[in-house]
Amino acid sequence: MAEVAVRTPSVSRRHGQIFSYRVPPHLHERISVGHVVWVPLRQQQVQGVVVALQARVATALRDVIDLVDPELVIPPLCIALARWVADTYYAPFMAVLDLCLPPGIPQQVTTTWRATPAGLKYELGDLPDRERAILFYLRRHGEQSETDLRTVLRGSDAHLRAAYRSLAERGLVVRGTRIEPPRVRPRREQVVQLAVTDLDRALADLRRAPRQATVVRWLADHAAGAPLTLTELRRATGIDTAGIRALERRGLITISEREVYRNPLLTLVSPPDIPPPLTAAQRAAYELIVADLEAGAGGRFLLHGITGSGKTEVYLRLVARALRLGRQALVLVPEIALTTQLVRRFAARFGNQLAVLHSGLSDGERYDAWRRLRRGEARIVIGARSALFAPLPELGLVIVDEEHEPGFKNDTVPRYHARDAALQLAELGGVTVVLGSATPSVESFYAARKGVLRLVTLPERIGGLFGADGLVHTRPLPLPPVRLVDMRRELQQGNTSIFSTVLQHALAQTLERGQQALLFLNRRGAASFIFCRDCGYVARCQHCSTPLTAHYDDAVVNETDEPYRILICHSCGQHTAMPVVCPQCLSRRIRALGTGTQRVVETVRELFPQARVARWDRDSASGKDAHNALLEAMLGRHIDVLVGTQMIAKGLDLPFVSLVGVILADTGLYVPDFRSGERTFQLLTQVAGRAGRRSEGAQVIIQTYQPDHYALQAAREHDYQAFFREEIAFRRALAYPPFGRLVRFVVHAASESTCRQRAEQLAKMLHNYIRDYDLSGWRLIGPAPAFFRRQRDRWRWHVLLRLPADSATQAIHAALDALGPLPGWIIDVDPVQVL
Repeated sequence: MAEVAVRTPSVSRRHGQIFSYRVPPHLHERISVGHVVWVPLRQQQVQGVVVALQARVATALRDVIDLVDPELVIPPLCIALARWVADTYYAPFMAVLDLCLPPGIPQQVTTTWRATPAGLKYELGDLPDRERAILFYLRRHGEQSETDLRTVLRGSDAHLRAAYRSLAERGLVVRGTRIEPPRVRPRREQVVQLAVTDLDRALADLRRAPRQATVVRWLADHAAGAPLTLTELRRATGIDTAGIRALERRGLITISEREVYRNPLLTLVSPPDIPPPLTAAQRAAYELIVADLEAGAGGRFLLHGITGSGKTEVYLRLVARALRLGRQALVLVPEIALTTQLVRRFAARFGNQLAVLHSGLSDGERYDAWRRLRRGEARIVIGARSALFAPLPELGLVIVDEEHEPGFKNDTVPRYHARDAALQLAELGGVTVVLGSATPSVESFYAARKGVLRLVTLPERIGGLFGADGLVHTRPLPLPPVRLVDMRRELQQGNTSIFSTVLQHALAQTLERGQQALLFLNRRGAASFIFCRDCGYVARCQHCSTPLTAHYDDAVVNETDEPYRILICHSCGQHTAMPVVCPQCLSRRIRALGTGTQRVVETVRELFPQARVARWDRDSASGKDAHNALLEAMLGRHIDVLVGTQMIAKGLDLPFVSLVGVILADTGLYVPDFRSGERTFQLLTQVAGRAGRRSEGAQVIIQTYQPDHYALQAAREHDYQAFFREEIAFRRALAYPPFGRLVRFVVHAASESTCRQRAEQLAKMLHNYIRDYDLSGWRLIGPAPAFFRRQRDRWRWHVLLRLPADSATQAIHAALDALGPLPGWIIDVDPVQVL
């Protein structure tokens, strides 16, 4: 008997729908846990995943129909992890299992209708209009899906269903199903192989076909018996298809098909690297972790290494050891931009043993990477959070790089945190898990202090130099000095520029020395908002509550040859023209205020016309290869000044950067989120770490209006411990994580009053539940409008439920189950942001 989780719209929230099926005799030796199968459900076929097999046979069970693909098997560890994720984050089980499958696999089963022999002869004039139209269309076009009929006939679903039923009862049409093909399939190519044993005789037989003889001779000289693609053969010899087929008929060549992988790494040029010697701290960290790996003990480590301390080299050594032990390795990064440089390092060390998985790849590339990993042809995977569910049946090591990043939390169902799910693999499969960061999350560092994680430190920054012996030698480097510039004083002294005099001077010196600079501002566009100085009007999105951001459209210029300004909503993407007069009072005193990355670029070009300036943010790096192109340009020293958002603040190793300037450090400091101080400290410390990674003399300049804030003071001293002491006291006082847990409820509605009423109703239900079960440690916060109050024409309110830190998942589930179905609500367990 097989327990099968099915893919169906009517899915219960916690576990999905799991049904029992009989395994027919023809599948006894073929089916296993993890197989994707076709099963009957009600009147249709659906896909599902076998999550358990039992020897007992129950009566009156329907049969599993067949396997979708014998190779399509989810490893048991992935299924166990999917169960944990579904339970912990209150998500549908099948929604999590879908993450374990390659893209394009889910196949839709479409309901179809076709005319019967009686329907083909029936007099159409005897039917009502809608039924006559359906039958006429089916007679003319053959079997059609309900979706296609709905599009053509433009009727409501209820009316069309009634018409189908009436026609079926008359025996004029019959219902059927059609399984749509998968979106992605293996790519195949034709290959040619020489099939002659006596070359001289073959060439003699081809005296009257000199072009064919040339092909045979070329294959003998260049292919060495190995198959060659038809494309390569045509390109090399100029032979056409007819000539190739003639050689095949003569029996001189064979033509066959083989699968070819769509591998994005094939174009990556990564010459083998020379591993540098480990420092004492690196070696100590490596030996401690590798001992756990060799024992298969499932240890959980926090590798706290300052920026430039050589964490990546420790990762590389650990992965190499995992491979020698016959295990597979997984490296998680928080966002696509960080994969490029890391992939280069790993490809240089491990070659084609590496696979990459993230949403920036095509479906075909991800499909082939999944299959390479499942077959064991690739032993290492680097990817963003969803790579956690890659098919790695021999997984031994997981590394979560930049573990503090909020990008590891998924913002759609299932709302899992990849870091916390990765830690669970230690318990589920004895996997060694390493969290790495220069600025660990408060929760992770607290767990390390409590002994839940084992703390490993890399306290020194190191640089690498090539010695006369051709080997790489390491040496300690100091962290770059950080200077806080009080922009209030700059304003008092008459400087209204976005650049302080200190930063302008430092940038001029950097450019004179032929070095590179990074300028960081975590705000896109040219200006933060549009404001009327007469009436106070602020341009806002018609569909959201957020102010519109001014952007330059470099492709369009106005009559003064300046880039045309457009207004963009960063919530929904709505575009509108920059108004010339105020729409509210018709004043012409309407101005763009604030700043963004585009304005920073403009200012740098005004101050330093000869500088080569580039921008790296979501707008400029939206293409598939944009991240790689910008990184190449920086490494090739084709850019003097790189301006960017948080994309440039972490994980990049840019050896020629000697100046980092933070245009405004306060942008995220006072947003209504208890993690705002932590994120500010992390961003500033990370971006400061991009400077001086190969040599001394680098510097960091941070411009701020709040120089006394503890997050900025700690960032100035590169002092994580000082920051942690302040932050943990704040969290303890208010029972925020790690001293409590949160569950966030967000409701969307077209009407603000409806939204508010539903939020108040939910809050009342939760209040009653807490009172009835005497849950004294539970507390409600809200209901209240969300920070982003309106998005895409939908109003947003939220309610926070704060729980004791030791609250079990089962207790949270009991509360959520007691509320009953909550259609239209987002339930986020352990959220990383509350905006």
